[in-house]
Amino acid sequence: MPKKKTKEVNDVKAEIKKITKKKKRKVYFGQEVQDAVVEYNSSVNPSERNVIYGKRIHAAFDKLAENIIKTFKFTYFDYGFEDIKHEVVAFMVMNMHKYDHTKGSKAFSYFSVVIKNYLILNNNANYKKLKSHKNIDNAKNVHTIQKNEDANTFIEETINYFENKIPHIFGKQKIE
Repeated sequence: MPKKKTKEVNDVKAEIKKITKKKKRKVYFGQEVQDAVVEYNSSVNPSERNVIYGKRIHAAFDKLAENIIKTFKFTYFDYGFEDIKHEVVAFMVMNMHKYDHTKGSKAFSYFSVVIKNYLILNNNANYKKLKSHKNIDNAKNVHTIQKNEDANTFIEETINYFENKIPHIFGKQKIE
């Protein structure tokens, strides 16, 4: 019996080692990025803003856009994932000046909501376009079918007319 206790104790120790050895997950949009956004917004020097964005904000915006697009799986876009991601990052940069840290919200939460709203609006607009194009295509098909039916009806009526009238139009003429 003592062997089982030792093994159980060893297993617990091994589990504790596994837990303590686990790497801490790197937060891609932490306090550093939030501070960088605040600093970016407070700066008026374009070259300083470029440095702040390029070194401290861009990677976080890129990863945030990627995660939200993959999580919510927006399907009604005409172009690829990378293009959508770049469009979303550009939208965040254009609207970065609207973030106000004094209102108490975290930059991560703010930009997550901004991205989701942007993607939802574009996804819905693309869906409406797709739906209206399908309706137009269906209307064209119905119109083409109707046109073909009208042409067939016209041809049939023309044939019937001439079949009935030819004997009267071209009556028998006596040849002398």
